Amino acid sequence: MKKLLALGVLIQGIFGFQEGWCMRKSCHLESKNGKLENLNDVYEKDAMSLTAIDKNRPPICEQKERLRHLKVALLEAENTYEKLEILDALPEVDAFFSFPSVIKSFLAGLSPECEYVIKATFAIGQGPHLFHLTDGDLTPKLRLLLEDLLAIEAFYADIGGIVGYQHLVLSLLEQGGAHQVGKTLLPPKPLSLLETNPEVNQAILTGIYEQGQMAELYPVGGAADRLQLKDDQTEEALPAARLIFLGKPLLAGVIGDLQAREYLHYKLLHKQVVTPIVMMTSNVHRNDEHIRGICEQNHWFRRPQESFRFVTQPSVPVFTRHGDWCLQKPLKLLLKPGGHGMLWKLLEQGKVFEWFKEKGCKKALIRQINNPMAATDYGLLAFLGFGLKQNKAFGFASCSRLVNAHEGMNVIKVAESGAQSLTNVEYCDFAKFGIEDRPHQKGSKYSLFPSNTNVLFADLEKVSQAVKKYPFPGLLVNFRKGMHFQSQGSKEELARLETTMQNIADVMDANESYLTFNERRKTISTTKRKSSAKGALLETPEGCYYDYMLNARELLEKHCGFTLPKLPQEEIFIEKGPSFLFSFHPALGPLYAIIGQKIQGGVLHEGSELQLEIADLEMKHLDLEGSLLIHAERTMGHLDPEGHLQYSDQTGQCSLKNVRVINQGINWEEDHLFWKHEIKRSAALKIVLHGHSQFLAEEVTIRGDLTLEVPHGMRMTAKEEKGRVIFITEPLESKGPFWNYSVKEDQSINLSR
Repeated sequence: MKKLLALGVLIQGIFGFQEGWCMRKSCHLESKNGKLENLNDVYEKDAMSLTAIDKNRPPICEQKERLRHLKVALLEAENTYEKLEILDALPEVDAFFSFPSVIKSFLAGLSPECEYVIKATFAIGQGPHLFHLTDGDLTPKLRLLLEDLLAIEAFYADIGGIVGYQHLVLSLLEQGGAHQVGKTLLPPKPLSLLETNPEVNQAILTGIYEQGQMAELYPVGGAADRLQLKDDQTEEALPAARLIFLGKPLLAGVIGDLQAREYLHYKLLHKQVVTPIVMMTSNVHRNDEHIRGICEQNHWFRRPQESFRFVTQPSVPVFTRHGDWCLQKPLKLLLKPGGHGMLWKLLEQGKVFEWFKEKGCKKALIRQINNPMAATDYGLLAFLGFGLKQNKAFGFASCSRLVNAHEGMNVIKVAESGAQSLTNVEYCDFAKFGIEDRPHQKGSKYSLFPSNTNVLFADLEKVSQAVKKYPFPGLLVNFRKGMHFQSQGSKEELARLETTMQNIADVMDANESYLTFNERRKTISTTKRKSSAKGALLETPEGCYYDYMLNARELLEKHCGFTLPKLPQEEIFIEKGPSFLFSFHPALGPLYAIIGQKIQGGVLHEGSELQLEIADLEMKHLDLEGSLLIHAERTMGHLDPEGHLQYSDQTGQCSLKNVRVINQGINWEEDHLFWKHEIKRSAALKIVLHGHSQFLAEEVTIRGDLTLEVPHGMRMTAKEEKGRVIFITEPLESKGPFWNYSVKEDQSINLSR
């Protein structure tokens, strides 16, 4: 015990703040007449006078060095009681806990761990303004604040908890924008996906065949503040996962892409696959609650609930340029998610790596839900296939990077030792690495280094090893203007300690990693922010939809042989909308080469709309003037007795040959949100296929506003007799698959009926 007290005195003497700082804390306790002031008055003065603190504040380098030694001492302590003795010996702690107070009374009934985290905030100089006391019953507020502190302490426990966290903050603040010495950056050498060839085709097949050893990781816990997404009725802030894009929440779209790959696996190998899914949520804007709610509302996407796992991303304190923690309101920390790099440590803490191993998963796709374009055509399958075929430890799906985009760069980092790693530099760290965000060559809009898209491939065993030696990859601080309780209504630069998931590759050799390069509009188009009055499309839902329609034009013209109206330029597109509308379920392909075998030839007239929520479709020479909506209730198979999707041939099926559809379609006099699929129509032909059913039409013209519903187990056939179309419904005799999938000699996929 004496040894510990001596250690505390040593810490106090060597690592305390400058003498003026410590004496200022102590002198608050005595008034002019020599009597003790009420401790709450002390808090009042400290909480509302941070400018006074600034005048006596030691330089950040001295604060950081003090906390470094304190962190070491705390990490060497054998238990919480020893840690408390170390803290109690510090003048910053002793000055506030030597006298009766509300906080001391609050601590009386709590565990040593609770006492420790509260005292730790005083040890790092943040306690006085964090525990600014107000009137009323403070216990509920103190408990909530305590819960936040305990979560921070637990996540950063292996680096010293709250003290270690603050030491990291001060270290990064001290570095500022300093250039990273000893680091050379080189452009990576990518695997090109710009065109198909036998090697790319083989990678696509590998991605399909090896789906059974894959897992999927979705970091969905971001605050999404720039998106400004709110509930229409309650005005409650919503997470990005709730954003409706093309008629579905972003989360549903991402899982739909996965199921399309599983369905393709079934069609080629006749094997069922249920890929384990892990989502990293957070408590910001009730994110975790919303994510689980989306899953429940969608019946867990007809997958076993036990195939999902959730880890909750901790939120971390927002701080000022001086490293002072900010409050949202009295006794309420201003917290933000600590970055996607928390994912790896959470997987380790939650024993999720072990769960993956039990499930037979060796590799994983990591994908952010705010990028709906990532699964376009063959790019994602080829990306996964190269990683699987070459047994890589880590991979980046990349593309050209627009200058001034809020995107990182994929680079080869060369250390002084000569060691190389294929990794990422975030846009807010460009200055630190001496990077100027300028075009690769004059007149270009793209930078020298390719874009980090946060579409990643990971070997789970390699990553589980890497996280043990690099638990907080890619640490950074990114300051933005904002307000907090102490700022008194004015904005100042605020930041949080962030960590990036892709920078786990920093500790892997470049030869273990790989990078693919594809067209930008097929790789990244994000929904990060609300569109501005200036109409800039980058990172907005409108911009993402424009890229979607550019891809749709390529699919229909190049692969399906359609004649289309010209798609307008961005400015006109935003003002007046698209010249035609087209959307499809990913299981229709997702490969354009597959869709091009199902849809062959046709015309979409100006303002027409074609929606295809179906996989088993044969469409030849469609002439569409108006709206045609085809919806298969069973897109990829049937439900088993437990309500889980079984990939099968028992689907909704449709064959249209030489069919002309004419109706008034979209009401262009109304306002629409095309990217949400909030569309007002005057008329449409709707074909709804219930259960396992078919609709067949050949050499007919179908006019007017009409909804055709085909019951389960039935076939409806449209025929033209004596100048009018009649519809004949009869029992469906199932004759096996609607389409047969096979692989040709050049490794491409061939369809036949």
